[in-house]
Amino acid sequence: MSVKTEEVLDEISGYLHGYLKSGTVKMQSFFSKMNVNISNIEQLLTIRFLLKEETMEFARILPKLLKRIKTTTIAKNEMHIGEVRGQIDWGKTTKERLARNHKDNTIFSINESVRSYNITENQVLKELLGVLYSILYEDPYTKGFEKAAWFAEWQQLKQNIGHAYKRNIYIQRVDQVSVSDRVIQKTLNHRNKLYRDAAKLLVSYRMLIKGNYSVEDIKKLLQETFIAPENEDVLFELYWIVQIIKQNTNNSKLYLMDSTQNMVASWEKESYLYKLYHDSTGSNDVSFSVSASEVSESNNPYLKRKYQSFTVANNLVKDFFDRSQANLFWRGRPDFLLEVREKETNKLVKMIIGEVKNTSDLKYAITGLEELLDYIYLVKDRKADYLLDGPITVQGILCLDDVKFNQVNESELVRVLSRRNCLVGV
Repeated sequence: MSVKTEEVLDEISGYLHGYLKSGTVKMQSFFSKMNVNISNIEQLLTIRFLLKEETMEFARILPKLLKRIKTTTIAKNEMHIGEVRGQIDWGKTTKERLARNHKDNTIFSINESVRSYNITENQVLKELLGVLYSILYEDPYTKGFEKAAWFAEWQQLKQNIGHAYKRNIYIQRVDQVSVSDRVIQKTLNHRNKLYRDAAKLLVSYRMLIKGNYSVEDIKKLLQETFIAPENEDVLFELYWIVQIIKQNTNNSKLYLMDSTQNMVASWEKESYLYKLYHDSTGSNDVSFSVSASEVSESNNPYLKRKYQSFTVANNLVKDFFDRSQANLFWRGRPDFLLEVREKETNKLVKMIIGEVKNTSDLKYAITGLEELLDYIYLVKDRKADYLLDGPITVQGILCLDDVKFNQVNESELVRVLSRRNCLVGV
């Protein structure tokens, strides 16, 4: 990891607890200020419970630990006819013969010693296995991460959980019950590591689902594991998003970045509501696309040939590859988008579009500026009317790494920023 990457992580990690997209799990010890106002925090904490080293280690060594599963012996009294297996209880035998047939000498009441797995520590173990099985195999939210790099080890370890919970003949003999907190606390001091570890994890999980945790508990859990974006360009985009949050509010609400939605944060200021998106076209009120029909009747020679090229390309894609292309002449997706709305009416009043280039190369920076202006000039509302020069204010920010540029007079349309000059007040 480069020095720059470490510096970026150091500065923004306190805002990225909810990042659950492609990345690698890291032990993060340099959290400074941590924002724990997170939407759907229960889902996040469940994922982090899985990623705890104690949880993963339990799953790794579970097959070995199960070889030491504990049993107890109980006395079982049964009536037999014609066979004796165990110790005869002559008192009960006499009663049985008198009740049935006093002349039948083949009736015996037998005391047998039977091995039982249905003891409290095994019930604690089975409840934990049930919790892990449900998270790994049945929770649709968790299943959405099965292809993520940071979930790769669990793809292997979950087999240990599934085999133990569904196929282990000893676990099958244990009743599925919800054990009391008192029993779990007692099991924390068990001599057998299998039960100590199971009780410890079950205590942690119950705290999560009951909401019985403090801010410090949340911070501790979130600090233990951190999913860092594996793509440095994505990390740089998130760096600028965090700068916007940090420089414009102290009361942001963070959202999970998990591919189900792309809103990163929201906050309120005076009479306005701010919604910040990453790698997204924002809400349903705006569109970053131009249909082919908008240019099909153009008399401009360039656009006429461009439309012809577009049409022929779509036809050939169908012929060669048997695929249908969307009838869109242009579409885009900004690196970040900030929507400003009136709180009372939810009316969109301002939009700030951001393009990020993790570069020190001037040519690439210019490409970024061109792309940003496309977004600004082509963004539409839900009626397909272009926003620029309309009632909604549209502005752009080009965010760079270390590129020299002229500090021109403030433009109402575009601002250019670098890491050395990252003032992003909105």
